Amino acid sequence: MHTGSPEELRDMERRALEIGQRIASLLDDLEQIAPGSVAAQVSGLGFTIRRRGSGFVAVAGR
Repeated sequence: MHTGSPEELRDMERRALEIGQRIASLLDDLEQIAPGSVAAQVSGLGFTIRRRGSGFVAVAGR
């Protein structure tokens, strides 16, 4: 459980989303190598990775 300030929580969520975006980019790279072969269920602090069309995207929220 987070016990810091609201600003610290927003910063942690922002940093987590940036990591999620990098993971989504890596999943896209894998999908380009072998289309249709990638399945993933990833979520973190304040984000979820979802399939969008033929690629992946990290979206804020859960």
